[in-house]
Amino acid sequence: MKRVNVASSMMVGVMMVATGNVQADVGVGVRMSSLGAGVELGKSVTDFFTVRVGLNKYSTSQSETIDNINYDTNLDLQSTSLMLDWNPFGGSFHLTAGYLNSGNEISVAATPNGLVTVGNTTVNVNPGELVLNGKIKLGSGPYLGLGWGNVPASGLGFVLEAGVVQMGTPDVSLSYIDNTGTLGLVQADIDQEIANMKSDLNQYDTYPVIAIGISYGF
Repeated sequence: MKRVNVASSMMVGVMMVATGNVQADVGVGVRMSSLGAGVELGKSVTDFFTVRVGLNKYSTSQSETIDNINYDTNLDLQSTSLMLDWNPFGGSFHLTAGYLNSGNEISVAATPNGLVTVGNTTVNVNPGELVLNGKIKLGSGPYLGLGWGNVPASGLGFVLEAGVVQMGTPDVSLSYIDNTGTLGLVQADIDQEIANMKSDLNQYDTYPVIAIGISYGF
């Protein structure tokens, strides 16, 4: 399965950055990123450290191929984040470590036509004879990144950041409906198909985050 390309549907980006070096106490921002649209609140801890909390959300529908089966997918991105920025030079450049709490989920549905292999069994079906439904849940995990900008910096600012989230192997569930009653699929086929889907989705183990946004420090 190719990576869900949120960046092609919306502007790629994450995190807020102020261009000045003067620190305010708190700042707020909005952003666009590969995690979706987001809002963020940042607070200065010292001249070199900032704590940020954020909320990201985005939904889209598209067609995807997973283990050679074409699915209609509904992608629902929803996550919260807690980040610590270190500004080693006291300016806009920062290194970031944190944690992403993910509620990201992909609902999938397929009604194959023709020859299709589910697990270890290959069947020849007409539309509507076999229905596959599933959910793919993307995990939470630690985040590491670097960028330019500082959310609490005084006044209006700009932010650019790149990093990765370690999400781990997605949690996959799958069920089927045999409207003919003669296809011969068994639970072992579904279990094997789930294993195949997890292997095909291993790109989500480490998820890249690219982001751009604006902030305002008070």
